[in-house]
Amino acid sequence: MTNCPPPYRPLRGAEPPHFVDRAEGEDIGANGIVAGSIAAFAAGPCDPRFHRLVTCGPTMGRTALLRAIGQEAARRLGWAVSFHSCKPKERALGAVAAEIESAMLRQWPAYAGRLASEVLAFGYRPTQAAPAGARDHPSNPLAVPHFLGLDGETSWATLKEFCRLAGLFAQSLRRGLLVIFDDADRLGVGEVESFGHLARALSRDGLPVALLLSSGPQLAERFARAGNFTGSVWPTSLERFDEGEAREALIVPAADRGVDFDEEALELLCAAALGSPLEIQRLGFAAWSAASRSELITLADAHEALGLVGREVAERAS
Repeated sequence: MTNCPPPYRPLRGAEPPHFVDRAEGEDIGANGIVAGSIAAFAAGPCDPRFHRLVTCGPTMGRTALLRAIGQEAARRLGWAVSFHSCKPKERALGAVAAEIESAMLRQWPAYAGRLASEVLAFGYRPTQAAPAGARDHPSNPLAVPHFLGLDGETSWATLKEFCRLAGLFAQSLRRGLLVIFDDADRLGVGEVESFGHLARALSRDGLPVALLLSSGPQLAERFARAGNFTGSVWPTSLERFDEGEAREALIVPAADRGVDFDEEALELLCAAALGSPLEIQRLGFAAWSAASRSELITLADAHEALGLVGREVAERAS
């Protein structure tokens, strides 16, 4: 083992060194969730998985999954991707609109002039006369317009119209727009349910604007009771790693650095993680540290890793 830091990332929300795309459903040979999402985006709004809600408990890797889907949508399809981390009881509409603007400008800088005139000028609300050439004026193609008054009932109509214009623009480039909401169950009462109406309206118009939401399991129950989501947002329950997926998440980052696992050490670490992607990262980090410059992580290293992680949990609880 070279004298390099552990390749694992034992922090909530951190992108893992090697992403494991879990199978969607229990069918043998089923596509992974990331692969299935990219296929749905490529197929367009007619695909039932075009809009998706991912639900799971804590430490199950849903933020990593969302980021992987976003990265693949940008890399493989050339889509603009907006990622919003929701805050408790948040009214997110203004922030989301600004984030979508930034995502489009970042992904399609060569079309900044068209974006300013065809999409971004829709949200421009000058508070005073702007001098010619001012940075916040819509004549500047790199401006980020101000979305003012995005509250109450009219806010959803405003956001819908903005998304419609963004979708038409993306469609003209043979591209799309992915809007991601992580921890959507933190949004204000009634706000998250409105995404069902938005998803249905965008799909009805055939626009390439996909919504991807994540939450705890309770939001799936709310969606199931809300008729406006029926047929509009595909529910996906993110399950625990099976043994093969846990082994892959541990082995690949180590193998990239010329390090192997003793089979008994690997079995112990996988069993101790209980299928949690975050626990896999914590145990991998601790085992790598215990092995200290060795090219083989042994059973003794795995036992030491369990002790280290157990002490950390006890210290956090105290």
